[in-house]
Amino acid sequence: MKEKTKGLIIDIIIYALAFGLGVVPFIFIENIFLATALFTIVATIVTFIFSVIFKDVSIYDPYWSVAPVVMIILDMIKYKLWNINSIIIFAIILIWAIRLTVNWFITYKGLGYEDWRYRKYREKYNPFIFQVISFVGLHFIPTIVVYSSLVSAIFAIQVETFSYLSIIGIVISLFAVTLEFISDTSIHKFLKLHQGEHKTCNISVWKYSRHPNYLGEMSFWIGLYFYFLFINLDIWYLGLGVLLIVFLFLFISIPLMEKHNLERREDYQEYKEKTSMILMLPNKK
Repeated sequence: MKEKTKGLIIDIIIYALAFGLGVVPFIFIENIFLATALFTIVATIVTFIFSVIFKDVSIYDPYWSVAPVVMIILDMIKYKLWNINSIIIFAIILIWAIRLTVNWFITYKGLGYEDWRYRKYREKYNPFIFQVISFVGLHFIPTIVVYSSLVSAIFAIQVETFSYLSIIGIVISLFAVTLEFISDTSIHKFLKLHQGEHKTCNISVWKYSRHPNYLGEMSFWIGLYFYFLFINLDIWYLGLGVLLIVFLFLFISIPLMEKHNLERREDYQEYKEKTSMILMLPNKK
């Protein structure tokens, strides 16, 4: 059996167990926000335990895209939220999740092939300190960020009246998924063509932004916030958890990726000087 196939089977079992145990507290809590929060906390703890057992933090990687779909559909089923907003929100999140999960699958190699960021932490710290960092920084904080950004969607699916202004949010989110898809396909094509050359991808959307994939990810969640905003204007502030996503990418993910690319790509400094960091802008001359 191939390592990738073996890893996928184990991952599916882990996630089935994690989500199954997460459903236990979810069933008994009436408040939709608390129930959903406890579900994702329990599921994250289970995923973390298996990341320790298999010595692979990347077991958590698919959680980002899979968990929101599960949380929303569980909310819809338990609280009988079958309205136009819940169906649209679920469809948008499902489209986003499929694209992101497929991209993860394309790059997935099997158990033990950790993301370079996780490997650096594992090599730098002793086992106990690393596991503390893993639980807090690599598992729990991302879970909080995803849940906080999903709060606006949880509010939205409870409203039965559709606002035509929410179409703005739909357009932003679908544009974001399209941008991410273009980013994925173009960089996979470039890396396959220049395998082992350590060159910087500067084709397609990467010609105008150094991180178009991250721009797409932030834009997706911002789109969900705008969807919520136009049907819940009086509680606009309760959806601002989306700012955590923006903070995560602008101040953690992007700086780490910038440093990593500068260390391994000789042409990255030149690319950096003429290409916008996040927004899609014309090259600087």
